[in-house]
Amino acid sequence: MHRSQVIGILMVLVGVAVLILLASFIVSVLVTLLQLLVVIVGVVLVLGGIAMFLFGRRVWRRGPWGWGEHPAST
Repeated sequence: MHRSQVIGILMVLVGVAVLILLASFIVSVLVTLLQLLVVIVGVVLVLGGIAMFLFGRRVWRRGPWGWGEHPAST
């Protein structure tokens, strides 16, 4: 075996050992990121629900991009 092959195998073994030792840390980081994403989605849904409750469909019909017919066309 060449020296570079031995070094490559050692690097793979050390990398696997590091990943095994840090597996719980990596999983906790992923779980934290997913929880943060869920919190952000929840806040957006709550704010959107409050906006829909307070303003109704009036906000969504304003402007040329509204869901209903354009006011000038009636």
